[in-house]
Amino acid sequence: MILLTLYFKGNSQIINYINNGGFEEVITNTSTPLFYSAKYWGATDSVKAYGELLSKITFPIKVPLCNYTYQWPRHGSNHLISLQYCPTCSFNKRGYPRNRLKHNLKAGEIYCVTIHVNLSNQSTYGIDAIGAYFGDGSLDTITQCSIPITYLTPQIANPVNNIITDTLNWITIKGTFTATGAEKYMLIGNFKSDANTNKALANPTNLPAFAADYLIDDVSCIELNLPAFAGRDTSIFAGHSVFLGRQPDVGIDEACKWYKLPTIITPTTPAIDTVAGFWVSPITTSTYVVRQEICGLVKWDTVVVYMDAVGIEKFNLLKNDLRLFPNPAQDILQMQFTVDVENEFKTISIYNKLGQLLQEEDLIFKNKTASVKTDDLENGVYFLKLHGTNSQTVSKRFVINR
Repeated sequence: MILLTLYFKGNSQIINYINNGGFEEVITNTSTPLFYSAKYWGATDSVKAYGELLSKITFPIKVPLCNYTYQWPRHGSNHLISLQYCPTCSFNKRGYPRNRLKHNLKAGEIYCVTIHVNLSNQSTYGIDAIGAYFGDGSLDTITQCSIPITYLTPQIANPVNNIITDTLNWITIKGTFTATGAEKYMLIGNFKSDANTNKALANPTNLPAFAADYLIDDVSCIELNLPAFAGRDTSIFAGHSVFLGRQPDVGIDEACKWYKLPTIITPTTPAIDTVAGFWVSPITTSTYVVRQEICGLVKWDTVVVYMDAVGIEKFNLLKNDLRLFPNPAQDILQMQFTVDVENEFKTISIYNKLGQLLQEEDLIFKNKTASVKTDDLENGVYFLKLHGTNSQTVSKRFVINR
């Protein structure tokens, strides 16, 4: 039996604005029933080619051994291939995969966009001109989508002269931009003219062809300032499980690393998982920490899973009842309850935002109040944990500011 306690920070909150960013959702191609297409992806003109879905589980185009390439998907079962440069092609020489976003972007919000690409093995050249353009409904009016769309300026672009010729490793294209609020679509492609596209020879065996096909996988567009979310403190029965964090999705999964206190968290500390959210089945009351990094911006959050189901209501009451003052504190932090807790808590631990244990000492409550010295703590955010006599804990966050 599993006790399902699901907490998501705003179930309607969109994390990755890209629909099917990993190309895992597929639909049958109406014109060619044996082929499959990636759901929510297409060309600006529905009759034009923009790329093909490659899969390790669906026919007729299977990877890693197919006519295009030998690359496995970066994650999951599927990825896309799209022609990005072919000045000698007579038709369909550019593919511009288009995605209908889950929702229009927010005006004034900064977004972190990530695309992973890999040059196909049969390509003769690698290029530098790959980017992502976010636009409004006017993209629906584009019908000449197989020619270079040079009049659009991508908000996210691979650096000039950073020519991508790697056929083995997935290369990350990443950047940020501020939305206007009108963006409802995203196009991926080469928005430069043939003359302005810098290239380098990658596979001379296929000359005289001038072609650069790129594999695309794991596409995400996430708010840069998205708060980290570990979940809400909860209680479970022994032997049951609880879900922590957010629903997994492309982009946010790789942004999140989980740790379990009292592990000291350093840049080399192994994470217990790298995912937006996951199930845990602790055997004692446990505190989990999530580290979230989006385009270099790091945020943290913690969650406590209590194991004493008999005392759930009591400890929820105690946590809500606990008052810290002054907060921000300087040299002394006072803890106060409105109920008698003289026999409830015996020790206190203080952690920094990295989960490192800084202080641990005995605690005595008198007249429902206790204090702890904080004069050795530098300015910043900290977490205290009161340890109960029956392994229950109550945690609170406080700030030091002198």
